[in-house]
Amino acid sequence: MTFRRRHRLAIAGSVAVLAALAPAAATAAEPSPIAAAQAAVAALPAPYSNWNVTLGASTSEPGALTLSYDSPALGERTENSVYLPDSYSPTGGAAPVMYYLHGTVVPSLDNPSLAPVTSYESLLNMVGSGGGFTQTKLEDFPSQAGRANFIVVAPDTDPSRSWCHTCMWTDGKPGALQAPPLTASTVPAETVVMKEIIPLTEAIFNARTDRGGRGVIGFSMGGGAAEVLGFRHPDEFSYVGAISGPFDVVDDPYWNPWVEANGYFRDQGYGTSLTDNVEWRNVNPKDLAGNWAGTGGHLMLSAGDACAPPTDAEGAADCTRYPALTNPAATLTETQMRRSADESVPQLAAAGVQAEQFRASGIHGANNHRVYADVIVPQANALFASTVPTPEKVNYKNAYQTFSAWGYTVSRSSTTPAFVTLTDARLDAGSFTVSAESPAQVTTPAAFTPGRTYRVGIAKPGSSPENSDIVADGAGRLTLQLDPSDGAVTVTVDTTA
Repeated sequence: MTFRRRHRLAIAGSVAVLAALAPAAATAAEPSPIAAAQAAVAALPAPYSNWNVTLGASTSEPGALTLSYDSPALGERTENSVYLPDSYSPTGGAAPVMYYLHGTVVPSLDNPSLAPVTSYESLLNMVGSGGGFTQTKLEDFPSQAGRANFIVVAPDTDPSRSWCHTCMWTDGKPGALQAPPLTASTVPAETVVMKEIIPLTEAIFNARTDRGGRGVIGFSMGGGAAEVLGFRHPDEFSYVGAISGPFDVVDDPYWNPWVEANGYFRDQGYGTSLTDNVEWRNVNPKDLAGNWAGTGGHLMLSAGDACAPPTDAEGAADCTRYPALTNPAATLTETQMRRSADESVPQLAAAGVQAEQFRASGIHGANNHRVYADVIVPQANALFASTVPTPEKVNYKNAYQTFSAWGYTVSRSSTTPAFVTLTDARLDAGSFTVSAESPAQVTTPAAFTPGRTYRVGIAKPGSSPENSDIVADGAGRLTLQLDPSDGAVTVTVDTTA
């Protein structure tokens, strides 16, 4: 062998060795996603450092992580599932996050000893022991880790029990009669999601914190709840997906009696739709839909056809796996969900909201995996990769006594439940109109120079504006005391004076 040939072989061998070492060097430079997240857990600041947070590979679902912590809002420990995409990097670009809300779990069936009975019917199986975990697995999130470019976080996924039974993912209020397991516990579910799960996720993972990088989806009760959370917090989410979820639980002739009979709002302290009508409407997708109009967000609705008949080969497979005849409760439920979805599309359009509807074969829960893989993943990937526009002005309504949206904070003086509506509210706080049944305090977005005095015009229909000089606070916000009880009040701010 000549020297030149030996030299070439030596060089080639060195290159091969370096190439083999390169992945190891890259791996050494960046910790694994789980190791990085566990390090973040160990270094969590207050208040999270007081929550006894743990994170590790799920022992019940391959491909999932289990995130557990002591919830201040619940007063108990909660177990949640996290699904990281293959594209996730602890140090690269921040990943979008999709939050998933499960559906109904029947309190009296949330008992492992009843599993042999509930397993005979698919709906009973979903609402039985550890129903939150069972329903979350229907989406088969791990199978799409190579396609989904976002994290999925699912609250309340303990395989043995659930804390959200009929919670509607809204905050309950004191006063509900409690007789567990015949009734569900009153829980602050919205607070858990918005004030605990979301900020904790963003503190542990390399996650986006803007509305353009957040979505909320859900199944069944959780599908309607995803719409409610999205419509109530349109400044926090850009994607909303309702998988077989009800759109109207107040006026719908099927869903209202169902919700009344099963105590969804009763167990959350909201009585009946007759005695507590405003509070029911404040957690009803139909009544809040207008909040989503003009926000640049995406709304997806899906429901199955109850296998009458299957529309394609994949649908036929789902119908074979979950036959309609042997799963009557799931079949009836999906039939009504399909009707609700079909009827909601024109109602949403009337509210200025464009919805994309997906129809697939299957009874309740049978096609969730398909909806997620074929619809939600590509839609969310595209939306999260785009620039979601920020509207110049919005319309928004809410019946909480105090609420915040789009930088505005509104507090009603009356404790009687009633809606407050912001109309044509500019995000630069230059003008907005307030409608309410009682006096209200409105604090604008932080759009002004701190300490500067602004001339503010306050007018009611048919009258000239009354001008006031108001000083912007240290955050650049103006606070106004308004009385729209005898007519809507329009506010304009002169930024040139």
